[in-house]
Amino acid sequence: MAIVYWLISLIGLGDVDADGDIDASGDFSGLMVTLGLQGVPLPLVLTLLFLWAWLISYFADLVFGVLVPEGLLHWLYGVAVIAIALIASVFCTSVIIRPLRPLFRRAYLPPLQKRIIGTACVVTSTTVTEKKGRAEALLDGVHLVLQVRSHTPLAHRERAVLIEHIPDKNAWWVVPESEFLAGHSAG
Repeated sequence: MAIVYWLISLIGLGDVDADGDIDASGDFSGLMVTLGLQGVPLPLVLTLLFLWAWLISYFADLVFGVLVPEGLLHWLYGVAVIAIALIASVFCTSVIIRPLRPLFRRAYLPPLQKRIIGTACVVTSTTVTEKKGRAEALLDGVHLVLQVRSHTPLAHRERAVLIEHIPDKNAWWVVPESEFLAGHSAG
């Protein structure tokens, strides 16, 4: 089943992401983080879990299954093998996923609107008011020129901090850096 899924995804008929991102809200995601299965797409985690569980249970039954007599005892042996295979597959998958996490780190960055909040900027326009203004900010080594607004008038070259995105204007509310550091905010 996993092979069919991945073949369809590679051909482009399916969506590899499949909304399988693990965020930090919820019991399932907390369990995934505790088990060390975070940081890579969920379909990859599930594929590796099922692959390892199948391999472990197959070889356990192949090697030791012939030693267990038929009937209820063989059935109990099968249940025990499945349980042990699932537990062992979690360990094996977490070991395999650990070196893969850096490959997917960029895919798990929050959007710009969330990462830029709290970033310091410098006013480049003559003034910043509630209606107009422009500032420069540096985020992850990238120089950004942003439209900004402020309830407190700001002058050229004054430092401010981005506090909120205004989607309909594609601008940002800012407060003077001194107010931000002091814990006061007019915006």
